[in-house]
Amino acid sequence: MEPTPPARGSGRVIIFNGASSSGKSTLARAVRHALDEPFLYVSSDQFVASGMLPERRDDEGPFSWWNEMRPRFFKGFHQCLPALAGAGNDLIVEHVIEFRAWRESLSRLLADFDVFLVGVHCDLAEIDRRERERGDRRIGEGRSHVETDGIHTFGPYDFEVDTSDGVSTALVQSVMTAWHSRNTRLGVLRSKV
Repeated sequence: MEPTPPARGSGRVIIFNGASSSGKSTLARAVRHALDEPFLYVSSDQFVASGMLPERRDDEGPFSWWNEMRPRFFKGFHQCLPALAGAGNDLIVEHVIEFRAWRESLSRLLADFDVFLVGVHCDLAEIDRRERERGDRRIGEGRSHVETDGIHTFGPYDFEVDTSDGVSTALVQSVMTAWHSRNTRLGVLRSKV
């Protein structure tokens, strides 16, 4: 028989939203390390890296999956978050909220949780430089998240940071201070989007 975990309330959720190569992952991991309680780290990239997605075999047909499967994949990813938090897990989520509909969906799905939404901004030239240096991203992907998708235009944030100069101890501390002083009942994802 599986042991029953100790009773606790719903998990808390910190979401870092920013363009690809903006420094979200670095910041999310640094904040997770600085927290005095354990948080699960969740990102769609983890699902991709696990080999979860089927191999692309051609440009058309069922194995050209990305255009057809992508909306379902992200809908499922978003639905995982309240399931994990509802089981009492605290979460740090690193994500690119690419569409207004995604933000609205997250707002509905996470309406009953203590959610802290952090906007991660970065100079576009620095994003371009990081993409070239990483070598595992399509050049221009991060820039398109900001210029074309408008990821920072779908509503307010609980807190915003700029990672153009990297992720410093002071930057992490500013997130921690904002997190600890947040109003747990009035996060921006709880208000009408």
